Amino acid sequence: MKGYTKEDIKRILGSSWPTMPEDYETGNEMRKRKGREMRAGLRPYPTYPAKKVGPNFDENGKYIYPEGSGFNYMERLDPNSEWGGKVS
Repeated sequence: MKGYTKEDIKRILGSSWPTMPEDYETGNEMRKRKGREMRAGLRPYPTYPAKKVGPNFDENGKYIYPEGSGFNYMERLDPNSEWGGKVS
């Protein structure tokens, strides 16, 4: 077997080996547990507002772009390119 065993790593790290509590749960384990609980009906599914709110959104929830943002593609074409600035 190549590599280090868990005991080898503990021996190398010495006192810096972390000691976790018995009921420690990683973030991935928590995510999976919450998903299982939601599917089993023990936990409600999160609800999110369908419409975005805030100063950058209109009454329909569409984003309002700032004045002067974006560009016209035809204005950006190089008239001296080998294609002559034509878009098919």
